[in-house]
Amino acid sequence: MPPNRPSLAPLDGTRHDILIVGGGISGCSAAQHLAAAGYSVLLVEKGDFASAATGRSSRLLHCGLRYLAPARSPVEFLVRPDKLWTALSMAVRSLRTRREFLAASPDRLRVLDMAIPVYRGAAYPGWQVDLGAAMLGALNLGGPPLNYWRRKPDRAAADHPLVARLREPETLASVFGFRDYQFHWPERISIDAAMAAERHGAVLRNYTEATALEPLPGGGWRAVLKDSLAPGTPAAVEGRMLLNLAGVWVDEVNRKAAPTSPPSRKIVVVKGAHIAVRLPDECRGFGIAGLNTEGEHIFCLPWGDLHYIGPTETVYEGDLEDVRPDEADIAFLLEEVNHMMPALDLKRDDVELAWAGARPITYDPERAKGRRMPFSVLHDLGREGMGDALAVTWAAIMFHRPTARKLVKRVRAALRPSGPPVPVSYAVEGFPENTNAPPLIADCPDITTATLRHVAEREHPAHLTDILFRRTGLGWRTQVPEEAARRAAESVADILGWDEARVAREVEGYLAHVRAQHLQD
Repeated sequence: MPPNRPSLAPLDGTRHDILIVGGGISGCSAAQHLAAAGYSVLLVEKGDFASAATGRSSRLLHCGLRYLAPARSPVEFLVRPDKLWTALSMAVRSLRTRREFLAASPDRLRVLDMAIPVYRGAAYPGWQVDLGAAMLGALNLGGPPLNYWRRKPDRAAADHPLVARLREPETLASVFGFRDYQFHWPERISIDAAMAAERHGAVLRNYTEATALEPLPGGGWRAVLKDSLAPGTPAAVEGRMLLNLAGVWVDEVNRKAAPTSPPSRKIVVVKGAHIAVRLPDECRGFGIAGLNTEGEHIFCLPWGDLHYIGPTETVYEGDLEDVRPDEADIAFLLEEVNHMMPALDLKRDDVELAWAGARPITYDPERAKGRRMPFSVLHDLGREGMGDALAVTWAAIMFHRPTARKLVKRVRAALRPSGPPVPVSYAVEGFPENTNAPPLIADCPDITTATLRHVAEREHPAHLTDILFRRTGLGWRTQVPEEAARRAAESVADILGWDEARVAREVEGYLAHVRAQHLQD
């Protein structure tokens, strides 16, 4: 166990206002907001923070335009005003979230100008898109500009190299575009929230599993915790309220808490895979989106010197602990992007990176791939026999703050906090600027050995993979060679208590992770 990692022993027998199971973006943000609201919070995550679906997203902070698109025709909104209300609500929520995140955390975002083709005979003619953009503009209420435009195909192609590579240009009616934003890397958003939660007084435990959950006679919950990094005596803790924010494990946690009569099914697991490729230099910085041959969204978006393409949409029934891209995913995405832009003519050898995640989409027996709208559905499990318990399904990273605020509101209606509230902090603690510390990789001069030591000391990593992917994002930005991975492990060895043999295991573990989860040699 790392020398700076506290044992479970001090937690044994403690009682907290809120027990959160799940340390993805929902759990970390909920801990941040609830702790600021005055609640004593204990968050447990059986892996590392943000190590599952959170870090496998499409990384988009949408403006909300796509939510105003009916499935077939605008008449659908007239016949079903409830659908129009949901669409407008989602659009307003997107604009508000976008405005707030840009104001509070602009350094965690990059600008993304998106182009979308409109083909003749398509479900959405240009005038309908213009109408949706006008509605969105009216709802924006002083937020960052949408930068919406619609042009004739030849003019758009002259300005946008990906438009110039679209299939069947003679059937293009127009091309429209708008400004979106992209998270630098989603795991960092969770780590930021987790560290803010800790500053507000929350107790955080990664690599700690709630092996048993049981209701208490007078209300609340008892949990038995096991530390996977230091096997030994478990700890028993109590919480006045249980928040099941375990993502794709939501149903599993519910069954653990109520084995004889668990709540009804809450999620369907859908696998989303992406690939990253290197396009011609003139395409750098340009993004494009559309529908694939199955009528589902497909993106080709810039990511540093690369572009990533995805996602797939596959109902997943495999091992939730080991969700990875496979050759079928890659073949599908290559086929789809080549159908969309045949001039690219991408091959398997062009794929430099891949990733896949399992998404906890809200279960709907009438929809094989779950109910997609709205996002972040809050379930009161007390209505199904699990008193003092809430769960969230289909949590999108872009909505993590409003979802956390909704949880705070629901919790306040049930119990008073044990401490005084303080303003919630969205301040981000930056990495140290140590000009004397050497960069780990020359092409990424901002990530130095001082950076690695900083996160090792402060942000609860247990493995090299935790540091290089989730804390610093270096693994997303570049292929870290074995020699650099070894230098990284050696630079934090004294902090994390790694001897020479453990350093070697961490390096091999990192390289094995990259081979298995990202298909990099």
